[in-house]
Amino acid sequence: MNDQISPMLKTSVVFLILPVIFLYAFTSAKPLKENLTEDVLKYTNQLRRAKGLPALEMRNDLNAIARKHSEDMASGRRRFGHSGLNERELKVKRIIHPYHSLAENIAYGARSGKEAVSIWKNSRVHRENMLGNYKYIGIGTACTRRGVIYYTQIFVN
Repeated sequence: MNDQISPMLKTSVVFLILPVIFLYAFTSAKPLKENLTEDVLKYTNQLRRAKGLPALEMRNDLNAIARKHSEDMASGRRRFGHSGLNERELKVKRIIHPYHSLAENIAYGARSGKEAVSIWKNSRVHRENMLGNYKYIGIGTACTRRGVIYYTQIFVN
């Protein structure tokens, strides 16, 4: 009897586990190494210093908000864009006091932090955000299973 149950149990386990593995492999976003975040900060602040502006201070709480947005886009839970910005702004308002303003840059496909900042630099609106009157920055990245990197910058004053 044990010989009959064992193959049935194995088959059942395989059929239960394979869909979970498949879903994870093709829909989840992978967080990336910290140095990518540091590169985005480095090149953003390099641009600001070149214009005589103070460096932005990176905050881990803002990084978490930005990272969640990048993960949502990379996993397909949100389309590429600024949807949910009002929700992110409410989270920021709870942690930054006093709160005055917020801006957001997003990108995907750049292979490095330097390339992402270069893309934003060449867009008037994104460049204005990077050079705006902000004190803090949150940076989040996530990667699809196919290796496409999504970036989010949140600027706060």
